[in-house]
Amino acid sequence: MPGIDHPVFLRLRAAASTGPIVVAHRGDSVHHAENTLAAFAAARALGVLMQEFDVRATRDGVLCCVHDATFDRTTNAGGVLGPGVLVAQADWHEARRLDASRAPGRHGPQPVPSLHEALATMLPDCIPLLEHKAGAPRDYVAALQSAGAVEQVIVQSFDWDFVAEAGVMAPGLARAVLGPTPTQARLDAAAIAAARRLGAGMVHWHAVELRSAEVAAAHAAGLLVCSYTTDDELSWRGGAVMGIDAMCTNDPGAMLAAARAGLLTRPRSQAARPG
Repeated sequence: MPGIDHPVFLRLRAAASTGPIVVAHRGDSVHHAENTLAAFAAARALGVLMQEFDVRATRDGVLCCVHDATFDRTTNAGGVLGPGVLVAQADWHEARRLDASRAPGRHGPQPVPSLHEALATMLPDCIPLLEHKAGAPRDYVAALQSAGAVEQVIVQSFDWDFVAEAGVMAPGLARAVLGPTPTQARLDAAAIAAARRLGAGMVHWHAVELRSAEVAAAHAAGLLVCSYTTDDELSWRGGAVMGIDAMCTNDPGAMLAAARAGLLTRPRSQAARPG
């Protein structure tokens, strides 16, 4: 069931009826190294409903969790493989030699996770919000099918063509689009229409570039609105007032505490509705 009526989006819509959903950005990345199993497990233990994470393909086609085009910033690749090695230039066995822990010894060495490992750590408690960084749609669809997770995961990308192609290959896939992009500079009527055409149920936009009227227009089309990335109470409160349905944060524990304290409630009329 593609589009706004996908069970994953119905679940999110219900959860967002009183205030924005807490989305762990690359796991509990304020306390653990980003995009690691430790960060994902910690966010799941906090009780977040959704976790955002980044995926790229190695040279031999293994999908793994890393944000940047190289391993340099997030691992010890400079001393193991040499500086500047692209993820797309490394084989999986080379990536697996790396330590992705931000502070070695604090939580122990952390391997670069595979997509399968990330999904196993999150599901079924969390909805994985998988951000495509690089790799072919067929490889993502095949990996999700192998994991039995096609209908449990949201796939998103700044490459809207990738999202469209993945949706054609797997009609049961929940889809979201990221923005702004060079061709979709604002969350305007054209962007909303394009998102609906490719079967997306959610738009995920840079928080500082969202306006209340844009959120309302997306809701009128039945789309959920997620924002990235905010880490302070003032921003969370502002997002709640705007009617944003889900907010990415590096500090999911603090945002959950604010939500549980009743600080992020919003008028029910601002929630997304089926369009």
